[in-house]
Amino acid sequence: MPNDSYENLPRVNFSVNTREFERVRVTAQLLARMGMPEAMTEFNREYARAKAASKIFIRNAGAEEVDEAQKIESQKVGHSKSGYVPTGTLQGSITPQFSNDGMKVSIVPLATSEDAEKARKQIKQGTKKVRKVNKPSKNKDAYYYGTAVEFGKGHNPREPFMKPSGEKVAARLDKKFEDTVRQALD
Repeated sequence: MPNDSYENLPRVNFSVNTREFERVRVTAQLLARMGMPEAMTEFNREYARAKAASKIFIRNAGAEEVDEAQKIESQKVGHSKSGYVPTGTLQGSITPQFSNDGMKVSIVPLATSEDAEKARKQIKQGTKKVRKVNKPSKNKDAYYYGTAVEFGKGHNPREPFMKPSGEKVAARLDKKFEDTVRQALD
């Protein structure tokens, strides 16, 4: 069973791979050497458009996954016999983390037990709004309880919310990506 460290959090990852464009680049370079310099100009324009569309697609995929994971988490988590009382902290901590180039996103629940305890205190004091967690804890010993919820731990049952949301969103995204790239290249 995974431990509850940041590295072992349940994640949903989406990325766009542009390696196939390398074959097209080689063909465009060959055509340019054969007297068609416009081939490289056309390739560069189309590649830039496809890359821009891919970055937008990844941002939307991240947002869609966050929404779906939050929906599943709110419907499933805390409704078992475990005695866990939801505070909204786990749901609010589901965060997209984008790569520097914008071509990858990893969606991860970042709530720690410390965050949940703060939320419980705020709720007891009558505070309605619970602070959203969208960065990893600075405490190296933080207990990220999304792992225990997703995979189960001790007497607490498995209540997966990341895996089912990832599967559901991935099924929708396959078709959307194909359509996005076709539109970008039209």
